[in-house]
Parts: sequence; C-alpha cells; structure tokens
Amino acid sequence: MDTSEESLVESAPLDAREEAERRLSGLLARSQQGDGEAYRLFLEGVLPVVRRFLGSKIRDADWVEDISQEVLVSIHRARASYDPERPVFPWIHAIAHRRFVDHMRKWSRVSEKEVQGETILEFQAKEDKEHPYLIQEILERAIEKLPPKQKRAVRLLKYDGLSVREAAAKMEMTETAVKVTAHRAYKALRKILEQQEDYENG
Repeated sequence: MDTSEESLVESAPLDAREEAERRLSGLLARSQQGDGEAYRLFLEGVLPVVRRFLGSKIRDADWVEDISQEVLVSIHRARASYDPERPVFPWIHAIAHRRFVDHMRKWSRVSEKEVQGETILEFQAKEDKEHPYLIQEILERAIEKLPPKQKRAVRLLKYDGLSVREAAAKMEMTETAVKVTAHRAYKALRKILEQQEDYENG
C-alpha cells in the first residue's frame, strides 16, 4: 500500500478499517445490482473517507468539500467498473487522487494577473468618466456582498496591492488557497455587477 493510500485509512484501527472496507464493498456491489438504498448508504459511508484523504493534502475546507463532491460524481459514473472481488479502498483512492491532481493542475494555471483584479479592472474600464465616484460606490457595495474570506482576499490583492505570497501570509493560507479564494471572489463579483447592469438596463 502506498503512502497516499495509507492516508485514506490511517486514522482507523486495522479491524475497523477492514470492517468499513467490507461494508462499503458490499454496499457498492449491491448498488450495481440496482439496490438504491445500498447506494445511498454507500455514498454516506464513502464521503468521510474521501474527505479524510483530501484533508490530509489540503487545508482549505471549502476546497476539500468542492473536490469531495466531484469525487462522488466520478464514483457514480465509474461504479459499474468496480470489481466486487477486489478491495474497494484502492478503487476509491484512485478516483480521489485523480480528482485531486486535476484540481492542482487547474489552479496552478491561475496567474497572478488573474487574481489581482482583472475582473474589477475590466468593469472599471467601462465606467462613465463623469461619474467615477458612483462606479466606485457600486463596486464597494458589490464587494461587501462577498463572504468574509473572499472580501479580504480582494481587498488585500486589489486595494492593498499585495502579492499572492504576501496575502497568503496575512490570511494564514497557502498561496494556492488564496488564488482559489480570489478566483471565486472575482467570479462572484462579475455576477453581482452583471446583475446590477441588467437591472439598470431593464
């Protein structure tokens, strides 16, 4: 068993781990035969296993939850491929690991330019030259609607002009987590500002 696989189950005593694996394997096998209740119980049982694995690699709880949900989708799509004669934990681990790697690759491509206010600058470029303060007020109101963590990331990166590394130190987060938080914040801001524009034009 490799170290990644061990991290899936290391928190459980061996007997408990084996019992949990047998139970999940049996539930998944029954679900392959069309047992909906068995599948529901399997998903309930497998979610903590997936969260534990991802939590050993990622400190950001929101990111753990996001990837966990994608893992469940992948498990649903791949469940017919599971061989009931083989242990279920390595099968779950392989799917969870692939989704984890996919996300790491995706977010490693988020450039510092993207997280330092590209969306906001794009919006400001459209502003009415005669009403700059009104535009700033609209932007401030939009930022205030963000969750606290996203709001702080925007203010540190956009208004305080900090680098991702500096913002990460201030927020006590990893640089990757700051990028993720800022990316979500800018997506949310774009939606808020577009809704505001639609309302004014409607």
